[in-house]
Amino acid sequence: MDRRQRVLNLVVPHGRTGVEIGPLTHPIVLKSEGDVLYADHLPTEELRRQYSGHPTLGPAGIDGIVPVDVVLGEGGLAEALGARGPVDYIVASHVVEHVPDPVRWLREAGDALREGGVFCLIVPDKRFTFDHFRTPTSTGELVAASLAGLRKPPVAIVYEHFARATLVDAGAIWQGRPVRTKPVSGGPAEALGIASGIAATGASVDVHCTVFTPYSFATVLAELIGLDLLPFECAALEPTRLREDEFFVLLRKRTDGTAAQRAASVPRLDPDRHHALPRPGWAARLAGRWRRALA
Repeated sequence: MDRRQRVLNLVVPHGRTGVEIGPLTHPIVLKSEGDVLYADHLPTEELRRQYSGHPTLGPAGIDGIVPVDVVLGEGGLAEALGARGPVDYIVASHVVEHVPDPVRWLREAGDALREGGVFCLIVPDKRFTFDHFRTPTSTGELVAASLAGLRKPPVAIVYEHFARATLVDAGAIWQGRPVRTKPVSGGPAEALGIASGIAATGASVDVHCTVFTPYSFATVLAELIGLDLLPFECAALEPTRLREDEFFVLLRKRTDGTAAQRAASVPRLDPDRHHALPRPGWAARLAGRWRRALA
């Protein structure tokens, strides 16, 4: 089953109204599959100018960027939707890691959902991406970002992003082979220069503000829900599959019950499998167990 079908199975778009945030050239929910609105931080033409020549767009280039239906502003998704909300589901693939204040962003998503509506997140697993050498984001960092009302990445995060970004071979990591540092750009020296410029000018740059493993995300999510900072329960959390580099989270809006009850919905993951790096031969043993289970 491909990643798109996995999301469709989680949100069931047929006959429902939803939003996909930041689809660019690769929408997960197609217009033919339900009443879906595409949301982004800029109107279509401005988005195409911003991404002109960007390598992530693929062969289609800027012409492949889907028309934006909802332009997100400072007031959040619910305000941007207006009379078109609330909606039944929201999808965001590789978006949450770019958000300076994820707690606020998730709460605003909850405001845009009907009671019982779902928010599907696809989150990169930092172990198998260029964030490999970064430290997983803690609950304290997310609480601090929320209390500070961050609207752009702090200087410390800008530095970490550029200093630690490393070219990795995800297949080799799954085989338990060690990762050698191969800086994407200039490493710490260049990171200091970029961070210094940001500090001096107050400018903003798009970086990964947060990094997670499935285990660290589940741990943080349970604590945030338990603090009653998020209006959700965890409907599903699918850890990173063998030889993949992302995991899937389904949050359901729920405002009844206690925060402790909602926090208990977050599954307890095994840190050896879903946080630590794979050991030599581990992937082969896991694949063998899966084949036996499916036989």
